[in-house]
Amino acid sequence: MIIFIYLLVVLASISNAIMDITAHKFHISIFKNLNPQYWNSEISWQNKYIDGDSTKGRVKWFLNIDKPVQLTDAWHLFKSLMIIFLCGAIGVGCYINLNLFESFILFLTIGVTWNLTFSMFYHNFFLRK
Repeated sequence: MIIFIYLLVVLASISNAIMDITAHKFHISIFKNLNPQYWNSEISWQNKYIDGDSTKGRVKWFLNIDKPVQLTDAWHLFKSLMIIFLCGAIGVGCYINLNLFESFILFLTIGVTWNLTFSMFYHNFFLRK
């Protein structure tokens, strides 16, 4: 069960690294050859608006419902995935019976896991060297 928590934290951290790399270093990232209108956060935020113009309102789906922003660009998709993975990790954590010391160790190692994973993906795997 605990390994599943770490797996979900790793996936959440990778999602966060994708969000940050597309927002801050898109042009030197492994994503730079993908569709910038979807992957480059500097412009992809416009996808949720009609003709990319916020004054024209949101792009609509069937029944005149706003198209979910999670589907309009990579940043929002990976933010949603990050939240889902974190909620999953918390949910799994609620089902394991740990004493206070074990909970503290889990808390610390989750933080270390997050930071190591984020740093490894952000600085090594997602940047073009």
